[in-house]
Amino acid sequence: MPKTPKPTTETLAETENYLAWKADEPDGETTYHVELDNRTIHFFKEEWEEFLELAGAVIVQEEHKKHPLEEYSENEQIAYLSILSAICYADKEFVDEEKRQLDILLEKLKISDLGKSKIYSSVFYLQHDDKLANLETIQNLGNTELKYTLISDLCLFALIDSKFIDEEYQYILGIAEILGITQEQVDAIKSIQENLDRIKNIPSNSERFRQVIKESVATLAGVGIPIGAIAASGSVFGLSAAGISSGLAFLGAGFGMVAGAVVVVPAIAIGAAYGVKKLFDVVWKDNKNSDNVKNS
Repeated sequence: MPKTPKPTTETLAETENYLAWKADEPDGETTYHVELDNRTIHFFKEEWEEFLELAGAVIVQEEHKKHPLEEYSENEQIAYLSILSAICYADKEFVDEEKRQLDILLEKLKISDLGKSKIYSSVFYLQHDDKLANLETIQNLGNTELKYTLISDLCLFALIDSKFIDEEYQYILGIAEILGITQEQVDAIKSIQENLDRIKNIPSNSERFRQVIKESVATLAGVGIPIGAIAASGSVFGLSAAGISSGLAFLGAGFGMVAGAVVVVPAIAIGAAYGVKKLFDVVWKDNKNSDNVKNS
């Protein structure tokens, strides 16, 4: 009597208490398994891919709860936040939602009462010399990506009341010029935040969501902006900034890391917008073809 073929198994990852492995079954099906103490969860391939998407999204949310500004001293935080808060009154209005978002940010960063008073005074009256001194402090922080995060945060604050007026745009351009950021880069960040705001309620597996994410990442790559700096903005006050990273997580735990490496490193990414788009197209096409094969 012929022996029944056994599946070929492979360990994918292992920790002290958990184990993930896959099995190539004799009938050609691949199954995935996660052992949690004395329990094992079993997945078919399409279920496993959805599970990885879920895990990737959780990782993204956890990573982007922390704003890079949290790593710096209060004096440095005050310099950053004074520049940020001043945009709230560029339209000569300081609306409740702007105040609420600013309060959330100050509480998250544990700014002292004295620091809060300096920042709130900047909303209505930021002296030119003070602005230059604050920007010099930001430039000296050593984190070159932080200047892009500031521009992105400024764009997000400008969008709080859903009106991005010229006075706000000109203020951002002025800050960008001092920081050595081009108008083309400002326009790219502004456009991305506006697009992310439009798709914030759209499912991540929709074609429109994919298209916006692909175009956004390619735009950043084309003008030499590190995606991590943009994804970090808005992270502590619940605005839409993490949308790009959510899109990368959607690509799956494996390719998401590859895509991140391509667009995070400016030396690789500059001028590579077309290549980034094609890379995304290839991955999404492969995923779609894989789904078609599974369902045939």
